[in-house]
Amino acid sequence: MGLLAWLGLKQGGSFPNLDALLTELRAALPDDEAVVLRYIATVIVLLGKVACVDGRFSDKEDELLRELLTHVDGLAPSGVEAVFNALQGKLPALQEGEVDRCYRELKALCNASERVEVVRLLIRLAAADGAPTAAERAEIERIAEELGVSLADIEPDLSVEAGHQAGSPAPPDDRSDPGGEPPA
Repeated sequence: MGLLAWLGLKQGGSFPNLDALLTELRAALPDDEAVVLRYIATVIVLLGKVACVDGRFSDKEDELLRELLTHVDGLAPSGVEAVFNALQGKLPALQEGEVDRCYRELKALCNASERVEVVRLLIRLAAADGAPTAAERAEIERIAEELGVSLADIEPDLSVEAGHQAGSPAPPDDRSDPGGEPPA
């Protein structure tokens, strides 16, 4: 891959699926700089990869992803819908080179703590419908490794989300008295 392609300056469909998502973002956010659009597209792709890795895109993952998109400054509801539809349509067809480009973009655009926050966002999405599945957990760990995020930095988040699994016992009641006895 040439330098221009790596920088995102090469034209001509070398990344057709990622380019389609960027086209939707440009239409939805015409006043934003290209670097901002690339960052948003990259995070959206990684969120989509985690959501789809277990073979399904659950209603709760769908809901959380749409909610996250509504927080993008300037993205109107029609833009949220267009970007979401583009993501769902292009995600299964993403080529490995396109995903690699996403990793390079995030490593270039974000410092280490920002990359940890991106991975935590992936964990939050995976836990939207219960504890992350084994496939989601493996995908998150792989993405973290690609982004240079230490598994030690995210393991507490993965463990906490696993503890919030649907059907798991409720957390202990903090209303006990200082002697450790639960309230009557």
